Amino acid sequence: MPFPNQSLRTDVATLFDELCAKPCPAHCPKCGSNRMHLDTMFFSPGPSGKVWTVALPICPKCDLKEDTAQFVPPTDC
Repeated sequence: MPFPNQSLRTDVATLFDELCAKPCPAHCPKCGSNRMHLDTMFFSPGPSGKVWTVALPICPKCDLKEDTAQFVPPTDC
């Protein structure tokens, strides 16, 4: 589905550009554990669409409730 207007497309692109440039926190602010970082791809639709890869921080203790079996990152894609 195309974006309804150019202003929204620009705002979304700005948001993801900033998220990609932002450093990932190494430690969880709640418990202090080392975080895992899951590279996640986002894209805008259309022929002039753009792709962003954002590293999402995940705390194995807080986010996965200490069950790392819920999340096993792939070794290769």
